[in-house]
Amino acid sequence: MRLLNLLVRGIVAALFLTAVAGATALITMWVATDKDKAQLPRVIGMDSTAALDLLREQGFQPKVSGREYNEAVAKDAVISQRPSSGTWVRKNSEIRLVVSRGSDAVALPSLAGLPLPEAQRVLQEHGLTAGRVAKVHSPEHPKGEVIAQDPEAGALIRRGSPVALLLSLGEPEEPAATLTPPSQQYRGLFGGEGAPLRAP
Repeated sequence: MRLLNLLVRGIVAALFLTAVAGATALITMWVATDKDKAQLPRVIGMDSTAALDLLREQGFQPKVSGREYNEAVAKDAVISQRPSSGTWVRKNSEIRLVVSRGSDAVALPSLAGLPLPEAQRVLQEHGLTAGRVAKVHSPEHPKGEVIAQDPEAGALIRRGSPVALLLSLGEPEEPAATLTPPSQQYRGLFGGEGAPLRAP
């Protein structure tokens, strides 16, 4: 009986030692694997340059995957990141960032006094387009010059919006001269109707 007890205790001890050894091996493997990972920091809202530097310092490979207009996030700040912050990621993994272009609203520049091609170029530089162009005669503005615009200069409008222009045709043309019908006493000189007949 005593021998049986000793045998059971020996088996239990051996199983315990085996379990401990297995657990130790698993922990060792987990630690070794975990050394290749790091928890991703939150960079949303940070300046994109600072965010890129921080991620590189922690062993990641960040890249700007896109730029979007955003009313709530300042220009050049990070809007989103993938994977999300707090995720355990292998080092040297690619981290994708979307960066803000700032607000898509732009203050409309003054176009009055500009030739039409120049006004169109200015609109294009501001991300806007020329809309309907109306034309009127104006003695104060040379032909082809912008007289007015709608919306007015200084208004905030979204990029891509059209701007209507009023263009000058220059001074109005002089009306064609009209001949005054000759009076009755001179009609005979032109041989017109009612002219007196000459004697043969």
